Amino acid sequence: MIEVIHSGNAGQFGDLLDKQFRLRHEVFVGERGWTAFDVDGIHEKDQYDDDAAVYLVAADDAGAVAGGFRLYPTVLPHMLSEHFAQLVDGALIQRRDVLELTRFAMRKSERRSRHYFELLLAIQEYGLMEGLSGFTSVINPLRIPILQGFGLEIEPLGLPAMIDGEATIAVLFHVSEKCFARVSKSVAIEESVFALPQTSRWIA
Repeated sequence: MIEVIHSGNAGQFGDLLDKQFRLRHEVFVGERGWTAFDVDGIHEKDQYDDDAAVYLVAADDAGAVAGGFRLYPTVLPHMLSEHFAQLVDGALIQRRDVLELTRFAMRKSERRSRHYFELLLAIQEYGLMEGLSGFTSVINPLRIPILQGFGLEIEPLGLPAMIDGEATIAVLFHVSEKCFARVSKSVAIEESVFALPQTSRWIA
């Protein structure tokens, strides 16, 4: 199941949040070589891991973290606006009903697992719960057909470009009831993926 962790409940989920930053270190520093974000040899963080961030973390009954991702308001300076704006053709999306989705990380043994499928469905379920229209993100363009195969609706916001030796593209993940239904059917999950009923984190 997935926990939603934010500044209002971080004290309750301190251990889970710490494990999430450790997993990010394994994936982004250990596997991808993002040494600039190595905090202490154990955790990976950047300037957007602040009180405005919300984390969706997939964990098992024993408290082991399988994966997760971070959400951040686009109305604040965020990764796309401050570091990858050149990937967007035209005006940047900076609206309260659109969040930025970054740092999607999965433990190697959990890739393509039920936890992975739950996180994919959580993109839609959380978006609908919060009244969102979408999530911006920066991904490898090779991921687009894979994610579309699970039923996600993805709109490129510009052309791909090579950044630090990797093909990169800015996209918008649309949120809708139809998209939620497609993903739910694709991953064969009908029940809510969240551990507890969620209350809104975002101010309208």
